[in-house]
Amino acid sequence: MPRLSDFAFDHIVVGGGAMGSATAWQLAKRGRSVLLIEQFTSKHLVGSSQGGTRIFRLGHQQEVYTSLGISALQLWRELEAESDTSLLELIGHVDHGPVEVIADIEEVLNTNNLDSTRMSPDAASERWPGMVFDTHVLFSPDGGRVYAQRTVDTLWKQIVKLGGEILPNTEVLEIKIEGDNAFVETATQTFRTQSVVVAAGAWVPLLVAGLVNMRQLTPMRAQPTHFTPNPEFDDIDLWPTFIHRGISSEPQNDTMWYGLWTPGEGVKVAPHNVLDPLDLEDRSFEVNAQHEQETQQYVTDWLPGLDPNSAHSTTCIYTTDANEDFILDRQGPITVCSPCSGQGFKYVPAIGAITADLAMGGTQAVTQWRLSE
Repeated sequence: MPRLSDFAFDHIVVGGGAMGSATAWQLAKRGRSVLLIEQFTSKHLVGSSQGGTRIFRLGHQQEVYTSLGISALQLWRELEAESDTSLLELIGHVDHGPVEVIADIEEVLNTNNLDSTRMSPDAASERWPGMVFDTHVLFSPDGGRVYAQRTVDTLWKQIVKLGGEILPNTEVLEIKIEGDNAFVETATQTFRTQSVVVAAGAWVPLLVAGLVNMRQLTPMRAQPTHFTPNPEFDDIDLWPTFIHRGISSEPQNDTMWYGLWTPGEGVKVAPHNVLDPLDLEDRSFEVNAQHEQETQQYVTDWLPGLDPNSAHSTTCIYTTDANEDFILDRQGPITVCSPCSGQGFKYVPAIGAITADLAMGGTQAVTQWRLSE
C-alpha cells in the first residue's frame, strides 16, 4: 500500500482540466489548502479541455443556464484581471433554426434584460456573407469565444500563485471513505482529506463508483472539424459563433450544428449530438470518415464562405447525461463536478465557484444538478 502522506489537505481535487482547475483556484482564493491531482499534464489531448476555443453564450432555452452564464461572465473578467490574461472575447453569437426554439431563447434573454436582435435570413447573410441562415435568426452581442487551453494554463498558474499544490502525471488509483475522511490513493502516496472533489471528466464514474449515488454518465467521442475560409471571407469579423438548432425544413432531423473561428486553426464546425462510443482503456483517435463527410456537406450547404475540401478533423471527449444536465453535488466527503454534454466550458469559472461552495459544506439548490438520492 502506498505510504500515507504527512500532509492532510483541506481539499483534494481530482482532475486538472478546466473544471477541476477552476475549483482549485476558487478554493485557494478562499484561503483553503488544496491539492490538485492530474493524471496527465496541463497540456494533453486525451480529455475535454484541450484545443483552441469554445463558444460562450448567454442565450439558452433554460433560465438556469442563462443565469449561470451571467455569473460566469463576471468571473471570467475577474480571472482575466487577476492573471492579466485575455480569456474571453465577446464577438457576438447567432442562433438560427426552428421558430419555437429561437422564440424560447429570445424570451429568456428578454427576461434577463439582455440585448438580442431578431433578423431575417437575408439580413443575417448580408451581415455575415460567408454563412447561410435558416428561417429564424437571433443575434446576441453577449456571446463569443473563450480560449480553452489558455484557460487551463492560466488557472494552474493562479493556483500555485495562491499557495495551492499541483501533482501532474499522477493517476488516482482509488478513493476510499472512512468516516468523515477520504483517502486518495496514487501509486506512491495516499492523501487524507475531509473533502475530495472529483472533476475528472469521463473518468468520474470510474472513480466514484460505489461511493455516491449518481445517474448514469456516458463517455462519448466527438469529432470537430476545422475549415479554412475562402480568400474573400478570410476575416475573423465575418464569423460570429453560431448554433444551428435543427434544420427547419427537416423537422425529423434534430441535429444541432455549431461553429466558431479559432485563431490559427480556422473555423471549427461540428454536430452537437453525433457521437461515437468511447473506450477509455483503448481509445481510438482515428477520424470517422463518414462524420467528416457529413460535416463537409453541411459546410457546402450552409457555410459557403469555407472551403469544404480543407477539412481537418480531431477527436475529443463528451461526457453525456441523458438530459444534458450537469451533476454538481456533494455526498459525504465527496463532491462530484461533472458539467456534462459538451456545454460546460463557457461556465468554467462559475462552475468552479459552485463546486468550491459545495466542497466547503454548501448544498445544491438546483434540483437538476443534484446527485441521485
